[in-house]
Amino acid sequence: MIFFGPCRRIAHFLLENRRVFTKEAGALFPAWRSGGTAYSTHTCSMNELTDQLITLFSSALIAVMFITLAVGVFRQAQEPNIRRPLKWRVPVDHLDMLDIAMCGIIVLYFSMGALMAAATPPGASAPPTTTNMELDGYKIFNGTCLNLILAFVLLVRMFHTGRMEALGLKKHSLKALVYAPVAGYLLVLVIHFLLDRAGLFQWIEQVTHAPAEQSIVSVLRNSSDIPLITVICFSAAIAAPLVEELIFRGYLYPIMKKYTGAWFALVTTSLLFGIIHVSLVPFIPLAVFGAMLVLLYEYTGTLWTPIIAHCIFNTATLINILYPGVLLPYGT
Repeated sequence: MIFFGPCRRIAHFLLENRRVFTKEAGALFPAWRSGGTAYSTHTCSMNELTDQLITLFSSALIAVMFITLAVGVFRQAQEPNIRRPLKWRVPVDHLDMLDIAMCGIIVLYFSMGALMAAATPPGASAPPTTTNMELDGYKIFNGTCLNLILAFVLLVRMFHTGRMEALGLKKHSLKALVYAPVAGYLLVLVIHFLLDRAGLFQWIEQVTHAPAEQSIVSVLRNSSDIPLITVICFSAAIAAPLVEELIFRGYLYPIMKKYTGAWFALVTTSLLFGIIHVSLVPFIPLAVFGAMLVLLYEYTGTLWTPIIAHCIFNTATLINILYPGVLLPYGT
């Protein structure tokens, strides 16, 4: 009775609201009792389809990362004397079970953020006097604050356990701090140019009607609020590179690498890095950029390299937004 009671209430709710669900979910599911087709552009907008694609991909990525990580942990627990061959320069021996738990929390944090952003209509929670553009600005600011808090917690843990050297932050060289980031960024430009020439971005826009720019781009181009623009520029050019590199390349990647292998960790963390920006059009360039940041980290052995490359990338993007036509239109 404990189980069937809630089931009856859910079924009653669905039947009472079948017309609403038929109208809203008509893009992916057949219309109930209506004889409608499985897909109809008249019953569901392309923006809703885009949100559904982001939701499905985020859910699948979460499942794959957790399952593979669990299998890796189980295998190492069963065979403690047989260690996975770990190549490249990023160390992983300092990680333990608490880091695995924190990795799961971080993945859920970013993935749930992407899912909630995809499921929330623009301006749904805005006060009557707040425009959608202002709301986007507040969301960006709040998200930056939460990410800074998360990064601070990770830094405190690594400092408390004496593992700051694992990040390679004390290494300084001209190659690591200048040449490698610039070379990596130029490579991303080449990849983006080839994808653009191949018509990939135009195809995604035509199929999904996804907006070509993120909300942060819209705010920068249309807002006249100088303090808000200043906060966004600071967040994008300085705060975001520091926080995202510490979390993704400095923490998530080594954990996934230790238990799943370097290449699988590179792919999954890069895909997660792309999907958290909740936009289909720049998803592939951002995922490729995330992979390049991992390779830069492994090549130089210091986290300063991807941090500087990320700062260069985002700063160039801001310049292009404020002065169109200079560099790439996609940033983080």
